[in-house]
Order: sequence, then C-alpha cells, then structure tokens
Amino acid sequence: MRASQDQDGHHGRVGIGAFARVLGDVVGKPEDVPDFDALWQAASPGAEFATMGCGTFRKMSGPVDGYVVESIRRTLKEQEVAAAEVDRVIFATSDALLGDLGPDFAARVLRTMGMSSSVPLVLSYQQCCSSLAALSHGWELLRDERVAHVVLVFLDYTRDDRERIRPFALFSDAVTSCLISRARAGTVRLLASAVHTDEAGLRGEDSFASRQQAARAVLSEVFEDSGRALQDVAKVFPTNLYWPVTVFNAAAAGITREKLHFADTLRSYGHCGNSDWLINLADHQDRVGIRPATTYLAQASAPGFFAGALLEGV
Repeated sequence: MRASQDQDGHHGRVGIGAFARVLGDVVGKPEDVPDFDALWQAASPGAEFATMGCGTFRKMSGPVDGYVVESIRRTLKEQEVAAAEVDRVIFATSDALLGDLGPDFAARVLRTMGMSSSVPLVLSYQQCCSSLAALSHGWELLRDERVAHVVLVFLDYTRDDRERIRPFALFSDAVTSCLISRARAGTVRLLASAVHTDEAGLRGEDSFASRQQAARAVLSEVFEDSGRALQDVAKVFPTNLYWPVTVFNAAAAGITREKLHFADTLRSYGHCGNSDWLINLADHQDRVGIRPATTYLAQASAPGFFAGALLEGV
C-alpha cells in the first residue's frame, strides 16, 4: 500500500504518535509456568531456552477492558484530545481472542471512555500482523477530511499460562495504542506498508525459505512504493521472537543485527503479540528519540504472514 504519494497534500498533514504501553501488572518467570521445560521442547524442539533472550513475562491480573481503557486514556492525554473528538477506534488482536473478547467488547470500551461519536472496528485473522494492517487502514481513513482522529488499539493476552509457550516464543499480556491525527503533531508518518501470505505457514509447514520469500516480497513492495531503500533505514522494530531466529531471519532479508531494536524489550516482556513493533518503536523513542526525516521499518511476523510498514520521523 502506497501512503506517500500525496505527501504534499492531504497526508502531509497527518501524523502518528502518542504511543501508550500497558503491560500485564504481574511479572512472571518462565519457571512459573507448569511443566515449562517439557512445553518448550515440544513447541521448539532442539532450541535452548537459555538463548531465547527472555527472562520474564507479564500477566494481566484483571479483565482486559481495564488495560484497554488505560492505554487509550494515556494516548488521548498525551495529545490533549477529548474522547468525544475521536472519530474511529480500530482494535487489532490475534484470531484466538475474538471469541474471548465477546460481541459487546467494543461497546463496553466506548461507553467507559465516553467515546459517544466513535465508530469501532476490529482487524484480525492475520495473527500478530493484524496491528500493521490496522495501521494501514487507519492511515487511509484520514483521506476523508471529516475524520480528524483515529485511535489504534493492539491487544493480546493469554488465559492459561501453559499456552504462553509457542514455537520460538514466550507470550506476555499487553495493550498498546497510538493516535493518527491531522490536528495534532505526530512522531512518525506512514510512507508505505505491505503484508504477504506464506502459504506453507498457513498449513503449519513454513520453512526458512518460505518465510524468507514472504519477507523479501514485503520489503520489495514497501521500498518500491516509498522510493526508499534498505540502506535508508536507521532502525528496524521487529516481532519479539526467539533471539537466534529473529536475527537469522533479519539477516536473510538483508537487515543487520545492529539495526534491530528488540533485545531489551524481549528480555523484559517476551513476545507481546500484536504490540511488539509498537513497544519496540516507543522504547527506541524513549532511549534515543525518533529523528525527523529519518526512515524506520516496523515488521511483524506470524505463522502464515509477514507484514512491514516504512515510517519516517516528523
């Protein structure tokens, strides 16, 4: 999806910012998960968890609604936007949580927040890549001059600690949010985004070759659409998976380890599903700062999918 074709017109006045992160309030260690060693070996045969790069995970002690509301509040407070001013709210979550959230989830959140004029939408079925699909869709909504503020909310959590152990990943609970706005200064703007399907991954038969093909297709598309190149990218914000796999997959796509920003968040939080790339971007902003006119790459990977979004500091 090309987002930069009208930079000097409509989208030149739109920014993305006010990144909020609400992690699970209970800190857990891998050994707290019953039968952790057996579960890890079953999910990731031959992989030593000691090289994962993750020491703790976060767990929500209460209903997810409270964490969602807190994240949205933080985002709106940072940009001094009233809840009643929000035109759209886009939720992104993994496929398995759709049923758990319940059919009235969005209504509950909107009522609590006082977002009486907001129109909600949920994006899913792309697993941990759904948040980048939400970013792209939210950006496109600002083509309508009547839309001024779009809030994006990314959430993932796990009810049973045993289910935190997935292939090459240790899941945490987290909600993140941000604001796309024409009326408030942002931190970045979207240059281009793309998502591709890994057919082998949809069958549970993904391989290094199939994942590499999907990643290269996404990168080729976003660089072509934006007129940028890989060497223009200052930092990459990936999915927080098993350290050796993340670094290896990045190298296969031509991305050096030095450009990846994920080690510290992986160590503290593990894999936060849809929220990983935004957590990593916000962490980089806190530590170093997002520089104007600098190019950044957000990535998300999941069984069957790979997504990327090219961003520029404003």
